Order: sequence, then structure tokens, then C-alpha cells
Amino acid sequence: MRKRDWVLKNLGMIPKYQFELPSSGKGKTFPLDIPASDEAWPSRLTLFLNDELLAISDSEFQRRGIYLSWSTLGSLIFVFCFFLFCSMPFFFPLAPYWIIPFVGLVTLPAAAGFLWLAKQEVKRYAIYPVIFNRRTGNVHFFSIHNGQPVSYSWRQCIYCIVPKRSGGPEGRDYELRGYVLNDRHGGVMDSFSIGEESVNLGNVTKGFMNRWLSCQFEYVRAFMTSENVDDLTVPRRKDFISLKPNFKQSMHIVNPKEDMESTLIGALSFFIYALLFIPKLVEASGHYLCCKYCKVPQWSDEIIEECGPEIVLSNR
Repeated sequence: MRKRDWVLKNLGMIPKYQFELPSSGKGKTFPLDIPASDEAWPSRLTLFLNDELLAISDSEFQRRGIYLSWSTLGSLIFVFCFFLFCSMPFFFPLAPYWIIPFVGLVTLPAAAGFLWLAKQEVKRYAIYPVIFNRRTGNVHFFSIHNGQPVSYSWRQCIYCIVPKRSGGPEGRDYELRGYVLNDRHGGVMDSFSIGEESVNLGNVTKGFMNRWLSCQFEYVRAFMTSENVDDLTVPRRKDFISLKPNFKQSMHIVNPKEDMESTLIGALSFFIYALLFIPKLVEASGHYLCCKYCKVPQWSDEIIEECGPEIVLSNR
């Protein structure tokens, strides 16, 4: 792993187990021939769906723009503090002039660090989609190593629920990730995430988190292995994401609000939604800007020929 990737991983911008399988054994692996759940739920990050193709965004799409918005805000705060303290000697005679270089050494490097992090967000692709082609049995995604499109057989991959990052006040984040293993030399050749992330708040929501991601995997597994997909639930209109979202759509992506059957889960969801509304408003601004101005990856001509022109991506 490059030093830059190591830094971004420790800052939370790169998922924790993107380059390797969890060594702690806490990852839940799904068999391809056995149903993962008694229900199949479509992801709220669906890009495209027809009888042959299912295109789903990566789980990071929900967080796209979070580092851009918060880092920009953080840098502005540090720059404001620099000018505020530097003006003190001119308005307060007792304030020493050495405070100017001292404050500059503290605030300006911090502001530069925040701007560097925002730049790393802008340099990344706006989305890293995964396409499941049930006709050919192939999975197409963009490599974690160089961002180029790659294709593997559905049965060449394993799928797991893995910790995504340490989290924070919200809890620990998990995602559904596919891995391509090197059978000859061992280790992970490549990996990709599927659909939305889920937050584990502890024992209260651990079962719900596992069920949520298990049902999402079952939707993909049923799509790839069933002879008839007419029985699968069609994603709702608001579950199809756009690379040209308006601000309301970006807000729904970063802070979805859903009606829950369980009263306890519904109450927790509403409490978290209300508590995080202002921070999510900031993140939605970053998400909107990333979708509008960041580059999107391009599928190769071979993959477009196999899947059709519908998979071509554009945020312009």
C-alpha cells in the first residue's frame, strides 16, 4: 500500500478492509448457492436494473463529499483564527507582536492539511459502480489499484460483511464487499463494495445491521442465480441514484429517512436523523458538489459492448 493510501486509510477516506480480508474472523462470508436471507431487498444505491443487468454504486457514494465539505469548512475556520489573532496587536496595545508568527505556525499548517484532504476527495472518482451481468455471469467494477475497469466471473468472487471504519459517535460502519482472491499466491487481488453502508450501534442494532446487509446480498445473489427475476422487488424511484442530483436528492443519500417496522429501530433512526441534521446538511453540500464537478470513471469498450450503452456514466 502506498504511503498516501495508508494516510487516507487511517483518516477513514479508504475503507479499512479494502485491500485485505479481516484477519480477526469477524467478517461474515456468504455462500453463493445458499440463500443469505429469507427476503431480498434492493439497495438504495441502485444505478440501473433490467432483466440482464444490475448496476449498484459503491458504499462510499453515501459519504462522497464529506471530506470536501468538512475540510473546506475547517480550513476556513483556521484561516479566520489566523487573521483574528494577527489583528490583535493593532487593536490591543498590550498584545505582543510575536503572537503573529506563533499563531501562523499553528493555524496555517492545519488549514493546509485540511485543504490537502479536500483536494484528495476532489481527485477521486465521484462513483465506483459495480455491474452484475446475469447473462454472461460476469461482475464488472473499477479496480482498487489503478481505477481501471476489470471483469471477473461471479463465482470467482467471495462476498462478506466487513467493518468499514472505526466510526465515531454514530457507531461502527459496516459494508458488503466482494473480494477476488489469488488462488495461487494467496491474498486479495482486487475488491469492490456493493450498495449502502450500515451502522452498528451495539447489541441493540447488530442483528438489524446483519439482516440489512444480508438481504441486500440476497437480492444480488438471486439476480445472478435465479432463472426468473420477475419476482424480485423493483427498487423504488427514490432508490435509483443520479450522478446529477439536486440538493434534496443529495440530502437523501447522506441522511436517508425511512419508516421502520420496529418501533425501537424507528425511534433510534429518528433520533439520529434529528441529532445529525446540521452535520448532514454540510455533508450534503459536499456530496452535491462532488457529483457535479468530480470525474466519473469510464467503462472499457469491451464492457460497454457486453452490457450495452446504458451503463455509460456521466455527471455532465
